[in-house]
Amino acid sequence: MKKLLLTVALAFIGRELLAQLPTNSFAVISPCPASAGNPSILKKINTDGTLTTVGTIKDGATSLIINALGYDNNPDASQRAAYGMQVVQPITINNFQTPPNLYKINLTTAQATKIGAIAPPPVPRSTFTTIYLSQTLNFVGDGSPSSTYYVGAATFRYGVFTGLIDMVKLYVGTVPLLPVPSAQATWRVLDISEPNTAAVVENFRLQVQAFISSGGSGPTPEGGIQDWVYDPFSGNLVSYLGQEFKYLTIKNPGTAPVATTIIIPPANRIPTPTAQDIGSMFTDKVGNIYVVTANSGSIYRVDRTTGYYTGLEYNGKFGCSRGDAVSFAGALPLPVELISFSARPGTGQVELQWETASEENMRQFTVQRSQDGLGWTAVATVPATNNPHGARYQARDTAPPTGQLFYRLAMEDLDGTRAYSPVETLTYQPQTAWAAYPNPAHDFLVVEGAGRAREVLLLNGLGQVVRRLAGPAQHTPLRVATAGLPAGLYYLTTKDEAGRPFSQKIEVR
Repeated sequence: MKKLLLTVALAFIGRELLAQLPTNSFAVISPCPASAGNPSILKKINTDGTLTTVGTIKDGATSLIINALGYDNNPDASQRAAYGMQVVQPITINNFQTPPNLYKINLTTAQATKIGAIAPPPVPRSTFTTIYLSQTLNFVGDGSPSSTYYVGAATFRYGVFTGLIDMVKLYVGTVPLLPVPSAQATWRVLDISEPNTAAVVENFRLQVQAFISSGGSGPTPEGGIQDWVYDPFSGNLVSYLGQEFKYLTIKNPGTAPVATTIIIPPANRIPTPTAQDIGSMFTDKVGNIYVVTANSGSIYRVDRTTGYYTGLEYNGKFGCSRGDAVSFAGALPLPVELISFSARPGTGQVELQWETASEENMRQFTVQRSQDGLGWTAVATVPATNNPHGARYQARDTAPPTGQLFYRLAMEDLDGTRAYSPVETLTYQPQTAWAAYPNPAHDFLVVEGAGRAREVLLLNGLGQVVRRLAGPAQHTPLRVATAGLPAGLYYLTTKDEAGRPFSQKIEVR
């Protein structure tokens, strides 16, 4: 089960900004471990990520564990409420298929009103040799501006004598929350024919297989999808799969849902120390998507269409817990706005430069370097000027290792909140000082050290030459046009006058 779920409807107007969490936000949290069956506590989320307790979630005098929060968009703000599904602990083979109850939660009193059980999709009648199973996923849910609650479900077939699971199907259900909330879901089969999505579902099938084979004592199957969020800009549901670093998009979720999945490259993944579940996702009113790690409660912003990490991290105080949250409209301060960040090779060093448009309540900037895009080391720290009109900065990495290097800028606020710049990538060679930037490239690519080459080639993913340029007569940078090329991965290759090869992976957007 998830350690943390956080679904939020924010009011965030910004660009690449280091910002705090919005006001008027609430969470339901059940402290770890899940096996303890601790009841959910309604807490107010403060802008610095700290939590203020409202009360234990109860239906009358009975404490509840709540997950998969959504929200309604009631025109009367005083009547707005959070909605979530009840989680029964422990999960066993006997209650595996029990439909979860949907509850409406009062944000002032923490009292919950039961709406009813959300029955899973119907399945054929079981026989002596074949058992059909159907489950409403009580950890996947989100609301939309139309006050529709989107919930997930799965069905599959189990062979009594073979012990095999097959015929796995995933579903998207819609539940109306206004004018009168209902627990009646309208289920639609999710099209999972796209190959990457089919692999996600196969992983789910294997988990179900192991759970059934263990007699219900093994891990609960979750199929990689820990949560999904409704993107109001596209009308899609999206899900970040943290264990597999995949980004799943469901188009037409309320009519004819179709899923596609993107495999996120290492350089574009959220900077977690190890692969871990994404316990939650949330969005804001301008279409930004945020993901929350299950183990630590760290909050990152990702691109809403690709799932690529944008470089922004937010300070969270949730820690290890199970639950969910909802956030209504709130103001966001703008401590810093980053205009640019660049990393370029120099003689025996890498030169870093960045510029801000505005600063307030900032502590410092730290340049971080990585050789794999996952583990990061600080190489320079510069105090912030807190100039309201912005400032220009520079630093140097005086001992860069040979090979492909990743650089990013960690921007730290006075309260410990951090945000990260987009990642800059280059290949450092002490003897030849080869480098290519910017990466990702949009309209052009600059190759440093090209004056030592006879020829520079840019290859597509099939190994076909799409750009061929002669090395310049002087030791000056070479400009390679990338405008008009299809978005994707390319490879820059060349050799210097001594025959030493240089190759770098380039992303064109």
